[in-house]
Amino acid sequence: MSHAPRRRRGVVALAAFAGAAMILTACTSSPDAETSEGTTAKAPPLSIAAVSAPNSLDTAQVVDGQQMFVWASLYDTLLKRDVETGELAPNAASSWEYNEDGTELTLELEPDMTFSNGEPVNAEAVAATMLRTKQTPGIVQPKFALVEDVTAVDDLTVKVAFSTFDPQFIFNLALGAGAIGEPSSLDSAESTTNPVGSGPYTLDVAGSVPGTSYVMKKREDYWNADAFPFETFTVRVLQDPTASLNALQAGEINAATVQPALQGQLDPSNFELSKIEAQSIAYLDILDRAGTTFPALGDQRVRQAINHAIDRESILKNIYMGNGQTTVQAFNPTGVVWDEALNDTYEYDPELGRELVEEAGFAGETFKIPSTFLTTTIEPTLSQAFEDIGLKLEWVAVPPQQAQSALQSGEYGITFQITGYNSDPADAFFHYGENGFGNPMNYTDPELAAFFDKIDSTVEFDAALPTYRELNEYGVEQAYEAPIAFLNTTWATTDGISLNSTTAIPATVQMFSFEG
Repeated sequence: MSHAPRRRRGVVALAAFAGAAMILTACTSSPDAETSEGTTAKAPPLSIAAVSAPNSLDTAQVVDGQQMFVWASLYDTLLKRDVETGELAPNAASSWEYNEDGTELTLELEPDMTFSNGEPVNAEAVAATMLRTKQTPGIVQPKFALVEDVTAVDDLTVKVAFSTFDPQFIFNLALGAGAIGEPSSLDSAESTTNPVGSGPYTLDVAGSVPGTSYVMKKREDYWNADAFPFETFTVRVLQDPTASLNALQAGEINAATVQPALQGQLDPSNFELSKIEAQSIAYLDILDRAGTTFPALGDQRVRQAINHAIDRESILKNIYMGNGQTTVQAFNPTGVVWDEALNDTYEYDPELGRELVEEAGFAGETFKIPSTFLTTTIEPTLSQAFEDIGLKLEWVAVPPQQAQSALQSGEYGITFQITGYNSDPADAFFHYGENGFGNPMNYTDPELAAFFDKIDSTVEFDAALPTYRELNEYGVEQAYEAPIAFLNTTWATTDGISLNSTTAIPATVQMFSFEG
């Protein structure tokens, strides 16, 4: 299934999307549910576990992934992903349209939207937020690399001008690049901890503990309030899977991801289990691809050796309990770029890996790598894998709030990541683009540049698909990353709460509904 735009002009299609969204809201997201006795049951407070707290609530610094549970409740995004299909759908923007060459994007906003301070959400506010993000160094800025200007055409019409077509930009409008802040408050000290947003909830500062728990109260004046059944939405940061399970069983939370090894401890009469296939990818990201600080990583043979050193099947079975599928490519199997034949590229062969390292003249090299809550279970396995090919890893403890900035520090040549699926165009940019988040040292080469030049000059995705596939094959051959496995996610819910989606979509409160 393709997650990429198949049209330059989307108004008619979006009207259909909007109708579908209204039907979905009526069916699954009403505030109340009818009981078997015919009475109305009110949705309980929703309280979930998340593995990471927001590093910031500033629109220019928000991080996608589970941090979205908090910031996407406080901010609207211009677009969203349909909970059933994963396709792009209207949100604060009711429609979007590109010109013929993809260098202008026009967004039409929903009328009568307001920020939590009562100020109107209009085209000027959207343009001001986007321009500030483009000009502010941080996590979201690279997503605006091809944006030349953002202007308000009228009160509800926004025009984004690009230097050249940017195929991943539209998908990012359902993520951090699409967050809308109240312009006069964006540079205030409170914007990082208690922002003025246009979203369905406001932060209960008194009831929240930064880094630990976030309590959000529903805005009754929100433009689409009926789509949000939960009057209170709480996100508790619980990185330990056992602590999360205990909180779920104790009734402290009513939704959490549960690892396969722990699922048998849940009473099936009290908990509903729902699986999302290939929601994320676990991989080693080669940050110093040019070998600027770590010369060995600039050698293709060393990068290929690292790929041969990893026993993917064993890691999937013993660390992730078989909950996913192995891979040597970064593109997601639910997309259309992924190529099953490429998965035979790197067989587990540490002897060959050692030969490649010795041939390259880098035996005995040591690489610093961040140690985070994501790496604790896999560190011994990866360390042994590197030793098997004559290399070493030095794990350096990095606090959770510094995990993202560590990637951009230049101090580390390799990192272990688990990141979520966005779309084929966005993932191409993320992993291989010169300004992609997975490429923080901004590596490129003539072949990569040529691929992206062709992609960025081809508006229709189907026409660009062969180039995406060539990019995928080249990235695997060059071993710019060492992908390990696509991981499934299983959510456990109780108290009449259900997971709406079984496809990989951004982590927002709209993943959940109340069935009564």
